[in-house]
Amino acid sequence: MQRELFSIVLLLIMFFGVTAGSVYAQSDDVDISDSVEIEVNDDTTKEDEDENDEPEDDEQTKPEKLAEKQAKADAKLAEREAKLEEKQTEREDKLAEKQAKVEEKRTEKLAKVEAKQAKAQERLAEKISKLEVKLTEKAEISEERANKILEKIQKETLKTGERVQKLLDKFQSGEFFGNIENRDTVTKSFTLSFDGIAVEIGDSSNVNSLSGELFLENQVTGNHVKKFSVTGGELFIGDVEVYDVVFGKARTSSSGSGGDKDSMIIIAQTSDGVDIRTLKLNIDLSEEFNSETDSADIEILFPRSKIASHWFLSGTGSLGLTESIETQGTEIDDTEPDDIEIDVTKVEDIPHTTALSVSVSQESYVTGDEIVISGIVEEIFENTPVILQTVIASDLIEIAQIDVTSSGEFTHSIQATGPQWQTSETYTVKAFYGGNNVAQTTFEFSVE
Repeated sequence: MQRELFSIVLLLIMFFGVTAGSVYAQSDDVDISDSVEIEVNDDTTKEDEDENDEPEDDEQTKPEKLAEKQAKADAKLAEREAKLEEKQTEREDKLAEKQAKVEEKRTEKLAKVEAKQAKAQERLAEKISKLEVKLTEKAEISEERANKILEKIQKETLKTGERVQKLLDKFQSGEFFGNIENRDTVTKSFTLSFDGIAVEIGDSSNVNSLSGELFLENQVTGNHVKKFSVTGGELFIGDVEVYDVVFGKARTSSSGSGGDKDSMIIIAQTSDGVDIRTLKLNIDLSEEFNSETDSADIEILFPRSKIASHWFLSGTGSLGLTESIETQGTEIDDTEPDDIEIDVTKVEDIPHTTALSVSVSQESYVTGDEIVISGIVEEIFENTPVILQTVIASDLIEIAQIDVTSSGEFTHSIQATGPQWQTSETYTVKAFYGGNNVAQTTFEFSVE
């Protein structure tokens, strides 16, 4: 390839040389056909011949020089290529070495990570094993406790069942109502209907609606005391709880300065489908309830009225005659009956009375005011709070349980804001302490 290139270059040089001579001859306007005779001596001709011989030698040496140059260039190129190949080889060797080192380090790191993971899994397995042992121990303890609680519940249920059965036996035999003489010859049926509120015992913030009916029959009608049997009924608390009245008893007694009002106490057994609980209602009647009375308005007193251990009750309603049937009178010559207290759920009323007072910080308030209620009890009953009830007409505005200090004082504050404070009227604050102590005060409220 190089020789062919050299031949082409040589031909081009010769061609351009001939062309240049022709152009020179034409530029001097010399006709090729013209002849010129030149006389030269032998010496001159010989010199010319010698001179003409020299270019031929030069022409012969040029290709050789070019070839030599080309050879040198090729040699240099080959040398460069060899160096490049050598460097490339060195680079590839170094890169391979680096990659080998990187791979070695990666393998070492991977081995360390796997070792750490193995240790972590071993520790986790150990922790899980220990946790399983602890959970098993706790499960065994919990099962043991559950069995004890279940055993206790079964015993209490059995005892309750036994007590209820005894009460039923007494109810069926008549012993539940005591020894009665001069039983009424006319059997009258009465219905006690009421609506109000129920406040959870132990959580005064849980307030629900209350409604219900109780069915009573007269047993003995005396001048000052009247006795009834409770034959059934239902109580509804909120939208969920329903209590069926199984049986019970009631009695009225005259009160007021001239005996012109009656009060009633009802004790009955109720069931919510699971437990048997005692219902106790303390009721004020609007008038004396005698043989000529067909109906009377009633007020259920809070907090003396309750479903044992569950709810304090309050409300208003009516007691009315529904049926009257004349029967043959029977006379039992026994002693005057004594009321039998029912101990199914241990109804606890504090028998003591004490002086109780309650007051508000001012006589009138407006929207947004703070109403401060305070009072004093003379004798402190242990673990007994004061129940404060703020009402307007028959609507309950607020209820609270307040602890009594060691000095017998109690204080409570109400902020007169919210949807319940939308009526300008006289509000009443009632304070209850123990089973038989009640005090109240009033204040005026105006909506602004």
